Amino acid sequence: MNTETTTDTGAEAAATGTDTAAELNNALRHKIMGFIVSQALCAVTRVGVPDLLAYGPRGVDELAGLSGTDPDALSRFLRVLAAEGVLVDRGAGVYALSPMGELLLGDTPGSLRYFTDLMAGEAYTVWGSAEESLRTGRPAFASVFGAPYFTWLSRTPEAAERFDSAQAGLVELRLVPLLEWEWSRARSVVDVGGGDGTLLRRLLTEHAHLSCTVFDLPHVVAGACTGSIDRVGGDFFTEVPQGADVYVLSQILHDWDDESAVRILRSCRRAMASDGRLLVVEQVLRDTGEPDAALLLDLHMLVLLGGRERTLQDWEELFAEGGFALVGTRQGPRSTMLEARPSG
Repeated sequence: MNTETTTDTGAEAAATGTDTAAELNNALRHKIMGFIVSQALCAVTRVGVPDLLAYGPRGVDELAGLSGTDPDALSRFLRVLAAEGVLVDRGAGVYALSPMGELLLGDTPGSLRYFTDLMAGEAYTVWGSAEESLRTGRPAFASVFGAPYFTWLSRTPEAAERFDSAQAGLVELRLVPLLEWEWSRARSVVDVGGGDGTLLRRLLTEHAHLSCTVFDLPHVVAGACTGSIDRVGGDFFTEVPQGADVYVLSQILHDWDDESAVRILRSCRRAMASDGRLLVVEQVLRDTGEPDAALLLDLHMLVLLGGRERTLQDWEELFAEGGFALVGTRQGPRSTMLEARPSG
């Protein structure tokens, strides 16, 4: 009896070990092949499938006819996205959008439709040279495309438009902690590196009393549709508009290494009165050991731009070097707002 029990237990342990090894193998293969999911998302979105599913389920043949795709190929793409939770397989070749998939619609609050397109374009291409960044600690973009990312964007209008569309889609959730700040104490605000003014237009919908200025490179603000928002072109490494009550940096500093980020902060500090406020919106790294989009973004900033995401301690040190003191944080669903005041 004892021998049989020992033998059975050993067999069960061996089987369990085999199952665990297979599970690990499958999980790692899925991570290695993750780019296939992102590219499938982009391809299906570009041919308009999410829009075709916006008002209800449709069959593959109908979707293929309306989207100009091969029915068999489309079925295989949709099968993958259903397994990833983006679509719902209703059976008999019929698919519907899941709540996650609805984020691929352009008019959904917090839409990731254009972000999908952005990440499958030059961002995807440059990651083929990620080893360069790993070995050198510098961005790989210029070696792939012949110029640093923002310089390349200024020369590539269709890519710049794609970038602006993606950023506009990300604004809604990113700005939650910023919108919740006590704006009644402020009268004027400058969005430093504010692009086409999307952030300020959203801010004005809830705080109409504000006098707003979007500040960015001259060619960027020249094409901005800003309505009542003032547009000022310049270089935030040297100076920014003077005298506002509040200066906003929304996911700007993560584009840059620490030395460059400090230069931007010092430009803001020189422009501010002693009672001014700096509001920085970023994704703060947390030491949880769990998968986190901010960790992926940190690597992406390295490979694309040479920038980085930062911990709260990193931010405190960066602010201090730039002439500020961190006085508070406000957590949102997708970002953290760090409030700083001039120091010294």
